[in-house]
Amino acid sequence: MQNNKPELFFQKLGVADLALLQYVGRATYEPYYRHVWLDNGLEWYMEHCFGEKNLLPELADPNVEYLLGKDASQQIAGFMKIILHKSMPFEGESKALFLEKIYLMPDFFGKGIGQLFLETLQQKAIQLQYKALWLNVMATGPVDAYQKAGFEIVGKTRFEYELLKPEERNGLVLCKKI
Repeated sequence: MQNNKPELFFQKLGVADLALLQYVGRATYEPYYRHVWLDNGLEWYMEHCFGEKNLLPELADPNVEYLLGKDASQQIAGFMKIILHKSMPFEGESKALFLEKIYLMPDFFGKGIGQLFLETLQQKAIQLQYKALWLNVMATGPVDAYQKAGFEIVGKTRFEYELLKPEERNGLVLCKKI
């Protein structure tokens, strides 16, 4: 039986990749999350996450990694942002890798590509000798997809952005032991 799972290749982005990450950030976020923001909220959040002022220091920070995923034809599938050292809330696992962002390009959505990103993240955590992965997700977000990948709900959180619609502020903390 042939394995039909697409192959992805990951590249760690650096300061020289600022413009590429800004483009990919917008292209992967705006189609899915425009509806969660009040007026002017989406633009504020895009600047907050992908503006040069905030992004350049992150790209230079050894504790932050932006990983760009591409398929075999070099088409960009999406990216993820991980924080190498960030404590879990709720007396969670002390050696856990934090996934802050994972966004896919529209052409790759709903095709199992997110699961491949999570598998890559897990392999990175194993290489670093971490014991768990963790993340925060909107309660209205893709909680089922994370649970399908083995994550469990371990607590609640809030996203306190002023321009985020109030009904979108409830969040969950998810963890996957490895």
